[in-house]
Amino acid sequence: MGYFKNIKICNFRNFNEFELEFSNKCNVFYGINGCGKTNLLEAISICTSGRGIRKDKVINFIKKNKTFFSNIANFVDKNIEYKFKVISEKKNNKFKKKIYLNDEISSEVNKKIQELITFLIYLPEHERLFIASPTTRRNLFDHFISSTDQKFNTLLNVYKKNISERNFLLNSNNIDLTWLEKIEENIAKSGLEIYENRSKQADIFKQNLEDINKYFTLPFKVNIQIKDSFFNSNFKFDEYKILLKKNREIDKILGGAKIGPHKSDIVFFVDSNYPASQLSTGQQKTLVLLLYFSQSNYLVKHCKKMPILLLDEINSHLDEYNTKLLLKIVSQFGIQVFMTGTKKELFSFLSTNANFYNISKK
Repeated sequence: MGYFKNIKICNFRNFNEFELEFSNKCNVFYGINGCGKTNLLEAISICTSGRGIRKDKVINFIKKNKTFFSNIANFVDKNIEYKFKVISEKKNNKFKKKIYLNDEISSEVNKKIQELITFLIYLPEHERLFIASPTTRRNLFDHFISSTDQKFNTLLNVYKKNISERNFLLNSNNIDLTWLEKIEENIAKSGLEIYENRSKQADIFKQNLEDINKYFTLPFKVNIQIKDSFFNSNFKFDEYKILLKKNREIDKILGGAKIGPHKSDIVFFVDSNYPASQLSTGQQKTLVLLLYFSQSNYLVKHCKKMPILLLDEINSHLDEYNTKLLLKIVSQFGIQVFMTGTKKELFSFLSTNANFYNISKK
């Protein structure tokens, strides 16, 4: 299994200099609100591409009144130790994040980093997943897809870029129709790929929840549907292009695009099509945890990946069943887990299976 051995952070968020040694199993950061627990999760999460668990700008990683940040972590995989160095660099008056692996940086190094580390990230807003906006559900779904296929993030970015470029063209004085049609072809192609990936992810959840139910009794059966005003499994590339062309005038006025995977919702039901949004708060927490359990099961058993779980403020609404469920997720796969919470006693169910760190005493 791959795991973080330690981390040393400098000028990151609220920390001047701070370092910790980690267990290769479960690690709990506890302390008062504002002490930096989530900042530590973020410091770990930026060891791969992207903007970390908060999706923030690099300049906001840097401690106030400092000019840079530098985080160094040692990561062990198959008895080989790797040194990660994540720093800020200012170029053309803009801050960028740079990641070094064993003091090297290149496209091949980036590829190796993606092979080494897979994160599954739980955030407090996921408590309200089923009553939040469709964007929240799409983002979590896409996060799970990206845990198995890093190219999916690139696909999403290409799609968004083409939507933006099409909108710019539609509002220009002299529209290059040839270029506009090419962009709409790109939108249709990438849009259909996004739909296909999300449909596949829904099937992955279903199959792995059935697998889990063989050794951990689930309280209900889960049904996931992709709700979209025009998409179905028989939707074709040419149809997509025709609709984009038809909607040019309204898209010019409203901006963006009236149709596409950015307009989808992902709707969850339990048992006989009972909406997840109508479940009790504790039951909604159960369903969210089951999604993480399912994805962990899929990554470990089918993709031969050992994800690292970053679970921020995970201990709210932990009734007896949810406590057992979370403990099962932590112990089932032999993966490294990081959790945060305000009090150590909230994690008493972990017993001796975790290392505890009082961040308030940093």
